Amino acid sequence: MRETNLFVVSGPSAVGKTSVVNEILKRDDSLSRIVTYTTRTKRESEKHGEDYFFIAKKDFLSAAERGDFVEFSEVYGNYYGIAFSTLKEKMKEGKDAVLVINWEGFLKIKKALPKNVYGIFILPPSIEELERRIRSRGEDSPETISRRMVLAANDIKKVEFYDFSFKNFDIETTAGDILATIDEIRQKSPIA
Repeated sequence: MRETNLFVVSGPSAVGKTSVVNEILKRDDSLSRIVTYTTRTKRESEKHGEDYFFIAKKDFLSAAERGDFVEFSEVYGNYYGIAFSTLKEKMKEGKDAVLVINWEGFLKIKKALPKNVYGIFILPPSIEELERRIRSRGEDSPETISRRMVLAANDIKKVEFYDFSFKNFDIETTAGDILATIDEIRQKSPIA
């Protein structure tokens, strides 16, 4: 039996991380998703326990104080975190896992688990296309969109910390390219 791998997917807001990961999981049932906790409001298309565990800010902060999270951070005024219990459950399953987190979280995970953790960064086709995607959500004020674009430019600079990067022109192609990379890594994974 080979060692399990953790594939961490990051990228700026609205680049399509969740959509790409959902497509990857649809195509490869030998991968499982690590669901993170968040205090942000659930979008209409999202499902609790599948996309995120949506919890109240006070409950999140209490869990963070108890040390329940491997890592957590604040992004756009909302908290996101990965519970130790979730990681332990996935490791017991013996399946490779996919985790969607920001670059700060990736660096913390990479430091805590330096072995068999691979960073995959998703880039937009262009900064203009990223702004169009953010605007098309219809969720943000012009001021918030401007702030997101500044943060996105900063996020994109963090691509250098990742093992692989892919431009997301369309979900199906990007998912296929990432799956091909995952297959190459699996072929090289040592036997546990």
